[in-house]
Amino acid sequence: MLRKSTIALIIMTILAAAFAVAAGAQSSSPDASAGASPAADSQGITKIKPSSSQVLKVRPYSSIAGFGGISQFNPMSWWQQCALPTPGHKQFVMGAKVLFARVHGEVRRGVRGAGTTVDSLVDFDDHLGLARRGTPIWTFSAHYQIQPRWGLRYSLTPIRLEANHEPRTAFTFGGTSFTAGGLVSSKWQRYEHRAGLVFDLSRTQNTLTSVFAEWLYVQDKLTVGGGTAGAVTFNDDKSMAMLGLEFTKCLKNYRGNTLALSAKGGVAFLSDAIGYDAEASLNYLIPVKQGRFGFLKGGYRYSYLKKERAPEVFSTTLDGAFLEVGFLF
Repeated sequence: MLRKSTIALIIMTILAAAFAVAAGAQSSSPDASAGASPAADSQGITKIKPSSSQVLKVRPYSSIAGFGGISQFNPMSWWQQCALPTPGHKQFVMGAKVLFARVHGEVRRGVRGAGTTVDSLVDFDDHLGLARRGTPIWTFSAHYQIQPRWGLRYSLTPIRLEANHEPRTAFTFGGTSFTAGGLVSSKWQRYEHRAGLVFDLSRTQNTLTSVFAEWLYVQDKLTVGGGTAGAVTFNDDKSMAMLGLEFTKCLKNYRGNTLALSAKGGVAFLSDAIGYDAEASLNYLIPVKQGRFGFLKGGYRYSYLKKERAPEVFSTTLDGAFLEVGFLF
């Protein structure tokens, strides 16, 4: 009986020890899992941090995706930030212009008195052979800014053309008859002087609008020889007033250089004469020193001048492309 009790006690002790070991293993496994979860969570947070830095790197792309940077390539928006160089107080603008002109003209040198021959309307091309294409005509100009909005301007245009021609039809000039097919020698000389004031109506960062009033003095001398009574000379002087408007607009600044658009037009009158003058051009200015620029201008010019006092007529038209170089200093 004692032996059975001893065996039973040993068996119960073994079972109790096994149960205790099993219970300890179960209780330790939740603690381990609970300790691992914070570590896993902390590792998940560190993995998110690099993704936030990647998002920051993508941000500059938004301006390109919105086409915000493309506007710098739009020529229509260039002038808004463009700065136009203009003459300041006590500055000069001087230039030399060459016009590659097509020359057209008509002239009549009448002789007053009873029984005189009625003169023909002589054409520069058909009768005299003076009309030419691409004839270089020079103009020299100077501008001085006497006040911030007032300027003085002067220009001189000398013209000299000569031709030997055989007219297809007969004509009469200054009472002298010239036959068809005969040799006619002709020479035309002109000196055109302009002097006046320029007033700036509006001056902004990128535009300049001005009006001008000028005295226009034109000296014409036409000599025609080879007729029955030798050479005939016609001297004609015109003293006129000219009023006009000019406009300049900056188009683009590039590395200190400036591209600008210019337009100018005027009307001349008085002295039994009428005239028109207009031009449009592109102007490229290059900085030389602080406040000083060299410029190159190219464009198209049209000039018409006619004096009519019966029985005399002197009418000329000059038009063509031109180039001008000069300095603002």
